[in-house]
Amino acid sequence: MPFLFVRQVTSALVLCIICSFCLPNTAAAQPNGEAPMIDLYTMGIGDHFTEKFGHAALCVRYPNHPNSDNCYNYGTTNFQDPVGMGWGFVRGRSKFWVSTQAPPTMLGLYVHRDRDVWVQELQLPEEQARAIAAQLEFDSLEENRYYHYHHFNNNCATRLRDILDENTGGALKRGAESEIAPSFRDFGREGFASMPILGLATDYVLGRIGDNHPTEYNAMFLPRILRAAVQERYGAVPIVVYQRKGPDFNTEPGNGRFYIFLLSLLLACPLLWAWFKRKIRFYHLIPGVLVLFVLALLLWALAILSPLPMARYNENLLLFFPMDLALLWVRPRWRQRYAQIRVSIVLLASVLAVVGLFQQPLWAVSALPVLILLPLALPRPDNSQG
Repeated sequence: MPFLFVRQVTSALVLCIICSFCLPNTAAAQPNGEAPMIDLYTMGIGDHFTEKFGHAALCVRYPNHPNSDNCYNYGTTNFQDPVGMGWGFVRGRSKFWVSTQAPPTMLGLYVHRDRDVWVQELQLPEEQARAIAAQLEFDSLEENRYYHYHHFNNNCATRLRDILDENTGGALKRGAESEIAPSFRDFGREGFASMPILGLATDYVLGRIGDNHPTEYNAMFLPRILRAAVQERYGAVPIVVYQRKGPDFNTEPGNGRFYIFLLSLLLACPLLWAWFKRKIRFYHLIPGVLVLFVLALLLWALAILSPLPMARYNENLLLFFPMDLALLWVRPRWRQRYAQIRVSIVLLASVLAVVGLFQQPLWAVSALPVLILLPLALPRPDNSQG
């Protein structure tokens, strides 16, 4: 009997130990029942193109138990696989997840990358702070931590925005439902101002949804706007934790669209010169037609393969046709008729944009097809085209 009793007690202790590892670590989340403090960290832009819109994280802090402090980062993904990440983004399935770090570890990472860091201490009622801490801990569990990233609707900042709003009685959304002046495209061009090629790409790849104006709440997908809203709604003044040592980044898009016009003119020069000289040959067609074809192939592939409205509903599809590649081989008479139809479509789309039926800034990208196709659409200088 004593041996049986000892065995039963031992089995019970083993079972308790196993359960302690299997059950959620609520003691670590809220040690000794201490009410947590909630801090919002926002980071400035960085050198890499994935860092051009800033970053944000929420940290749970326990003044009496600093070893239990934890930061929740919703912007984690496999940046070492750009092809997979890009394909996932096109398909609307870019896999991101919540990672956790101690505050000093997280801060050291962004200091190492020389990015501005601000912290805002939210003075919340105990019940709200506990609810936010519980939500963050729930989201960090393996079965809950993954989500599909969307730059405007589901990113590191929108996740934090929604958690704060839902657990503080709608404090962020209340009074923030009116549209603001900048469009999504404006925000994109501003973010990529220091990388002109990517900034200009927004005029081509981002469809008509890019010219919608977000509400103030929607605009909190940008960490800097979330930071300002948290200051206004919760009275949490941003405190500079680290200031960037390197040069400031340019945030003014500048005259990038003017350079698109110059590039279009450069590509069209062989055709314009050939038309002026009254002799258009095959090799005059190659630069401009190939660029038209590549752009058209990219835009139409995105529209077909991507379920995202920002890629599928793109008015630029009326400006760029993959069939333009046939201009290299069709007979001169058919080439001229095709070019006349294409120029008419481009001009009609541009007019519809001017009168407001179309939303996108088609004038910024229509120069390329017009300048390349116009010499082919005009009356032939002679019968020596080939």
